[in-house]
Amino acid sequence: MSRRETIIVTVVLIILGTGMHFVHHAPFFNHFWGYIFPVIESVMAHMKMVFYPMLLLSIYLAVTRRDIRQIGAPILGGLAVMPMIVAAFFAYWVFVRHELMFLDIIIYIAAMVGAVQLAKRWSKSNAVQKNWVLWTALAIVGIILIGYFTYHAPDWLIFRNLG
Repeated sequence: MSRRETIIVTVVLIILGTGMHFVHHAPFFNHFWGYIFPVIESVMAHMKMVFYPMLLLSIYLAVTRRDIRQIGAPILGGLAVMPMIVAAFFAYWVFVRHELMFLDIIIYIAAMVGAVQLAKRWSKSNAVQKNWVLWTALAIVGIILIGYFTYHAPDWLIFRNLG
């Protein structure tokens, strides 16, 4: 991706992911949409807001480049920043014991910028391109796990409603 395209994609993905956060208030929202869009304010919701936009970026790159091998880098970028979201949340949760919206926003934006930057860097890797089937399978597993944990989450802090 060019520098211009990277900036545009990053901004669009941040807006898209942020918009995902509010879909559960829409009148058309139902149980099915909950598998994709956040249903509560939780750390897991912020992970969903990174995963699905990065999945869309992988599809965008594969289609616009006409190269299926481009699908892996954004998937990996999104998955790589998810532990950062959890770590950053717990880093401030230890001190304040409640959600801080401005920190959540900063963490989310940093995660999206980091995910896009990782995707851009890894898109040039032969190892990443060569193993596109593995990354696609990993994305499918991610979709299944995220969907499952949306409605059947264990009683862990990252799945709890913090709002």
